[in-house]
Amino acid sequence: MKIVKKIKIGFNNLYLFKNKKNEYLLLDTGMEIKKKKIVKKLENTVGNLRKIKVIAISHSHADHAGNLKMLINEITGVKIIAHKNCKNILETGKSVIPDGTYPFTKKISEKLKTKKNFTKNLFPKIEKNDIKKINFIDFSKNDEISLSEYGFGNIKIIETKGHSDDSISLAVFDENNNEKYLFCGDTVQNLCFKYPLIPLFCENKDELLKSWKKIILNSYDKIFSATGKAVTTQDLIKRLGKYEKNRI
Repeated sequence: MKIVKKIKIGFNNLYLFKNKKNEYLLLDTGMEIKKKKIVKKLENTVGNLRKIKVIAISHSHADHAGNLKMLINEITGVKIIAHKNCKNILETGKSVIPDGTYPFTKKISEKLKTKKNFTKNLFPKIEKNDIKKINFIDFSKNDEISLSEYGFGNIKIIETKGHSDDSISLAVFDENNNEKYLFCGDTVQNLCFKYPLIPLFCENKDELLKSWKKIILNSYDKIFSATGKAVTTQDLIKRLGKYEKNRI
């Protein structure tokens, strides 16, 4: 199992993984863009799009699920995995506007919430026939879900709520390097910085900090977010200490 490529769509990183059968798993689909552009980027890496057998959505914000409908139509038989809490959003195409966590993002969030119908159809909704094809993960009985039944035995899904109520992350064990990696969407952000940040926008900050602590307890060697470069568990520990000290 290995990271095949990091694909840039707008500000976000999409990640591709390959198994021993030369099949691929795609994490996130990015902000909605022209079909030709994203298809070309994916084909340059995997060749035939039908090699992408699984798409996992880290959460239902428009910059992560924007091209999901198009890819479902484009890749016959592709299997979709998402948190159960994102079902209504995928069905309607309407996203939640999270609160800002910093003074300037609080102002942005407040302004957006005053705009009528701002969240209406931020990305193409998933049709009823396609909704049935999505495996909506429920974490009420299990803290982690193995993807071995999908052909990716070295990958598990964990719940990392906070940035959104439907956030999940992929925990990957790299056999070649004997290391554990986490691909966490926007649960951690670092943008252009070398250190991790509490996301600029967050639906539940207390839940977010719990997710950070869960990540720290698992001691991942590298943590890959949807923005910026990878960080380490030690980076996360240092940043968490500063946040809690300042009571952000």
